[in-house]
Amino acid sequence: MKVTVLMRNEHEALKALFNSYKKPGARKQGGTREFFNEIRREILIHQQMESEIFYPALAATSSSRATELVSRAEKEHRTVENLLQELSGMSGQEKNFESKMDSLMEEVLRHIKSEEEETFDEARKNFPEVRLEELGLEMEDRRKILTAIAA
Repeated sequence: MKVTVLMRNEHEALKALFNSYKKPGARKQGGTREFFNEIRREILIHQQMESEIFYPALAATSSSRATELVSRAEKEHRTVENLLQELSGMSGQEKNFESKMDSLMEEVLRHIKSEEEETFDEARKNFPEVRLEELGLEMEDRRKILTAIAA
């Protein structure tokens, strides 16, 4: 599977998690924390795969636009990681937990939009089809390892 298709599928899975989180009554008493932990795990696995495989490959191309996009994406990752860190230190019952969760989801959705609208196009311009497939396979393999570690 091409890396862009794999990442788009992962983005859709994250959006589905966000939508489930936002549904009224979806979180039972005390369930907020478990839901957050699942979202956190999925975000961290996805970001690690991008940072280890996709971004270095894209930054290594001769495209200055690719380098710029990777730099911006890494900055967005740091913002998301900071929000995750703040949320990890809070209980799901704290009054500002929900507003922080909203901020996290907004930031992740902004990152997804940027990646799908700009970064994927740049990848398709700079990599032959076979390389897009190779990167996808590498990321699939890495996801299996990271998921096993996080379990």
